Amino acid sequence: MRIQHRNRAKFPAGIMLAVLFLALLASAGPALAQSLSLTPPSLANVDGRVTARFGVVVEEKPILKGELMDGAVLVLKCAVRLVEPSDYWFDREIAEGEFVSRINFDALTREFVLTLPGGRATLRDEDLSKVLDEGWGSIETPLGAWSQLEHGKKYSLKLSTSMNQEDAPEGVMRFIYFWSWDAGANNTFQLDFTF
Repeated sequence: MRIQHRNRAKFPAGIMLAVLFLALLASAGPALAQSLSLTPPSLANVDGRVTARFGVVVEEKPILKGELMDGAVLVLKCAVRLVEPSDYWFDREIAEGEFVSRINFDALTREFVLTLPGGRATLRDEDLSKVLDEGWGSIETPLGAWSQLEHGKKYSLKLSTSMNQEDAPEGVMRFIYFWSWDAGANNTFQLDFTF
């Protein structure tokens, strides 16, 4: 009795599956990053204070609606920094501000509930788009006295946003809502200007 050995190239299914999975993740990256988008920010003098104005738009509203109706409580965090850029050392921070808002679904009233920072009113409505537009469509974040800006100097307004589950520790990976391995949906924007 003779046993024949076949010399054919073996490509384990596990390796093929891993390569396919990595290719899928790589191709999905740019689409996932678009889950939150920012309207272009601007600076304004509001009662003698530098105020950053911008808006946040959720691109994947059906996914957000499903997650909220399934009981998720999500928090939008927007960090705003006004800095004086430096070519030789670290940027000098002029002012910073933060906007933190919470959104959830109230199953009893069948309404989406968006809580705004600073003790402002809580928004409630059955229409998710209406709540998001009213609460996040136009955001103002105060950054300090207008007098701290000097004419002729260069400045940068840096804005970063993230959305994560409430009570999720910073940096913990999640695999919900935006279907990403990152710690939420993040966006950054920088506006360079001379005052």
